[in-house]
Amino acid sequence: MAVTVKGLDAALKDINKKEDIVINAIKDILARVATDIEFEATLNAPNSYQIGDKTINLSFIAQKINKKALNNGLAYNVGLSVPSTGEQWEAWMEFGTGLSAEQILGRAGYTSEIKAQAKNFFRNGKGRIIGRPYFYPAFFRNTANLVQEIENEINKDLK
Repeated sequence: MAVTVKGLDAALKDINKKEDIVINAIKDILARVATDIEFEATLNAPNSYQIGDKTINLSFIAQKINKKALNNGLAYNVGLSVPSTGEQWEAWMEFGTGLSAEQILGRAGYTSEIKAQAKNFFRNGKGRIIGRPYFYPAFFRNTANLVQEIENEINKDLK
């Protein structure tokens, strides 16, 4: 005996259509948020740092910030590479050194993962470079309402 469900094919098409709508809504939001983080971090990246009479050119930091789509646009990696040795101005300016690092990393939002990342650039804790965070503030601002934005976009698109 065979069981036939009337309208099954139409229901499956509708489910697939809704799945595509949801996926596209998520991709759109993630692409926008990644672009906004990249733009804001680039805009806020320090151009120079003054040590006594010496000005250090840091314009290379902004040039290194970029985003990369992963998993066909369902994930993004936004960031920049920092050398593993030598001068690490990208991290020093983001996290500071010495007391500046302690104050910056003590702020709300700096998770244990971010603190662990910062520790990769720790030298002796006596540094005097005052950090000017540019990347994580952009990340925090642009992801603060991410889940709600995704939900709103999905609900809007499914109507």
